Amino acid sequence: MKKVCVILAGSGHADGSEIQESISTLIALSKYEVTYDCFSIDQDQYDVIDHSNYEPVKEKRNLLHEAARIARGKIKDIAELNVDNYGAIIFPGGFGIAKNLCTYAYEGRNGSVDSRIKELIVSFFKSKKYIGVICISPVMIGMALSGIAEDLKLTPGYFEKAAEDLKYFGANPVMLDSTDICIDDLNKVISAPAYMNSDATLYQVYTGIEKLVKFISEKI
Repeated sequence: MKKVCVILAGSGHADGSEIQESISTLIALSKYEVTYDCFSIDQDQYDVIDHSNYEPVKEKRNLLHEAARIARGKIKDIAELNVDNYGAIIFPGGFGIAKNLCTYAYEGRNGSVDSRIKELIVSFFKSKKYIGVICISPVMIGMALSGIAEDLKLTPGYFEKAAEDLKYFGANPVMLDSTDICIDDLNKVISAPAYMNSDATLYQVYTGIEKLVKFISEKI
């Protein structure tokens, strides 16, 4: 089934989904002729950041409404997501993942995954369908599948703190360049570092994401 769901969490790397990673994902899906639907959560985001100076802004924004900017309006509430309709699920990165889909950004390794998102992740995992995770999203997957997946391999890029937290969740961190991907065929989890390596160029980020999408497209 060459159809995947892409999960977004707002728009903007400091408080939502990383736009360049998200668009790279959609471009690669289009390149490999994989049909996709974009989903988000219909709720206010944790905070709003001015991306010109990285200062908090006193306003509210809705995750689903902001994600619609990336998806050109074609966005759905995750409440409508039926796992049976998709061959894989992909999570682009962005700090909004760690703030809105889980609480890793402000609770660290003691955080938790949003119950709706965790249910999705576990459902895809138990259905033996591929899970693609990019940038910070592997940490969320490690958290969600802690105690469930065995010998889970995930890449945090070269970010040592994230690697230590992955170990805490029982996962095996694989340090990689942004042009590479970590393939865990046992658990059907594919991860790409993207901007976890802060010095990565956009092309390097796209190269890794394209590899992730290509691999998944050949498996579903």
